Amino acid sequence: MNADAAKVLPGRYCNSLTEYSRFVTREVAIGDVPLGGNNPIRIQSMTTTDTMDTVGTVEQSIRMINAGCEYVRITAPSIKEAQNLAEIKKQLR
Repeated sequence: MNADAAKVLPGRYCNSLTEYSRFVTREVAIGDVPLGGNNPIRIQSMTTTDTMDTVGTVEQSIRMINAGCEYVRITAPSIKEAQNLAEIKKQLR
């Protein structure tokens, strides 16, 4: 990737219609998997199960991981769902 092309974006949807360029972002680590910066684009998805359905969420997460997901996102819209994330994590481990 051309480093100069990665910095041109302001005011434009894309740098070129025929050449690949990527906006360089800050690198962060989610667990052991780094995201952003010069790391590859990561495959991620979000569960569609009710977060309180621990077994269903764990099973869906495992299917996504087996399909190649590197990040599985799970929603926690309230405190009770956030507390149940600990049980989901425990079962996934």
